[in-house]
Amino acid sequence: MSDEEVQQKQDDMTRYAEVEGFTLATVFHEFMNGEVNAFAEMAEAVQRVEARHVIVPSYHDLALTRPLQDVMTLHLEQTAGAQIVSLDGRL
Repeated sequence: MSDEEVQQKQDDMTRYAEVEGFTLATVFHEFMNGEVNAFAEMAEAVQRVEARHVIVPSYHDLALTRPLQDVMTLHLEQTAGAQIVSLDGRL
């Protein structure tokens, strides 16, 4: 993904957060496909600050496969009580 595409996704999340009354505190980036470090760091941060929502550009940006998306979503719900909000819904 190009730097421009990354910036566009971040801008989209920022606009959504502003419109919905959320505070966008941090954006986590994964630099290598399949690494769980960014997700683990995000999950810890969400739990630490007791955030209730996590915004993602799409579920595909969260994980490539539907089963992994479901597991990651469930993990955030169960460990942090946070809901994932996808800008383009569940595709």
